Amino acid sequence: MMQRFDERNNVFARRDLVPGSEEYDEFYERHPEWREIDDEIRSRRELGTYMSRADMGLYEAPAWLMRRLGAPDCVDGTPAPKQVALTPERATLKIKTLARRLGADLVGVSLMNPAYAYSHRGRSTYPQEPWGSPIEVSHKYSISMGFREDVQMIRTAPQSAELVETALIYYRSAAAAVILAEYIRSLGYPARAHHFRNYQVLSVPLAVDAGLGELGRCGFLLTIEMGNCLRLSTVTTDLPLICDEPVDIGIQDFCNRCKLCAEACPSEAIPSGDKVEVRGVLKWQINDVTCYKYWTKVGTDCGMCIASCPWSQPDNWMHRTAASWASKSQLARIILLWLYPILYGKYKPRQLPDWLDPKFRNNSVEVG
Repeated sequence: MMQRFDERNNVFARRDLVPGSEEYDEFYERHPEWREIDDEIRSRRELGTYMSRADMGLYEAPAWLMRRLGAPDCVDGTPAPKQVALTPERATLKIKTLARRLGADLVGVSLMNPAYAYSHRGRSTYPQEPWGSPIEVSHKYSISMGFREDVQMIRTAPQSAELVETALIYYRSAAAAVILAEYIRSLGYPARAHHFRNYQVLSVPLAVDAGLGELGRCGFLLTIEMGNCLRLSTVTTDLPLICDEPVDIGIQDFCNRCKLCAEACPSEAIPSGDKVEVRGVLKWQINDVTCYKYWTKVGTDCGMCIASCPWSQPDNWMHRTAASWASKSQLARIILLWLYPILYGKYKPRQLPDWLDPKFRNNSVEVG
């Protein structure tokens, strides 16, 4: 049986805890095994601190707006008093069209699985949603949206261009979710946006249920169109919609054979072995602590697992053809895994684009 995840256990939520606060004392009374590890993480630098002053705002400006888009009165609100009569088919057409007009490259609908809602609030800075408060998502449907990242920016990972691109796409995904939820409420139905600055749900398994792709070895959603080079946001609602079906594009077989992301991971956070059972689900389990420690070393959210993935290549006819074959044929997956190292070699970061400045420090891709 699947068990819900407590957001307070999230490594980001743990870093946010302030020593001496009531929340800090309460959490580490329950989890003394994490105190020393987390105190060490809190002593490290924030993301973006290795960037030049001219480039820092490229990361901080979208992050600033995302924080505002995460406010409770932005992600949620009161529906219009009178409902607009729409068939599920018509409503689904409107929702998916608007999502794409708002910048979503992929959009799908699933039932809202209660197991994919966080059990307790862990990252909120809003008094309306206090730390530790129980979370209950009662909506029936979930709308998952995927937003393409510029693969050339991501392939500079773990340099600053990757962080700039990630912040920009997270902002776009947040804005789209907030607008889509507000539109649904204007139709007279409850709806809540879930994005990077205010999640109540786990976006990846909901996107899997909505047919956007499959969960890969690296812990990200992998899609046939973009690989794992995308970011997600979600809207939950009671507006009656037509659900999509999960897809099988060969990712489980591919990732079972392929270990390129695990080999590229400088913190060894991605397992190279078999799946394990986690809260009732069989999956490859990422070591979030060693992953995040590396982030604090290089000053970015790394991204090398995305940049090294064979599915996350430039969108051209050759890659589209290869992805299509790999999604349908085990033999094609075996051939492509053999060809990929020959064509691309071991992952090496690309140079920064000329409009971004070099870092103040020449950070190594090795963990010290």
